[in-house]
Amino acid sequence: MSRTTGVKISFAGTAIEGLGILLDIFHHLNIGLETPEGLLTPFHFLVLFGFLINFVGVIITASSRRDK
Repeated sequence: MSRTTGVKISFAGTAIEGLGILLDIFHHLNIGLETPEGLLTPFHFLVLFGFLINFVGVIITASSRRDK
């Protein structure tokens, strides 16, 4: 894969992370910070999913640099 593909994937992951963080902020404004649900919320999973996509993009970008 090319370097630009990895960067595009990283941008998509960052956008998903940002959306998850924004939704999580609104969620915590409604329920408060001290809740028994812990880290197992859909918004935390969305942030994690975005992080993983971002990480894949970084790996693709780094591996494409080594090919040259």
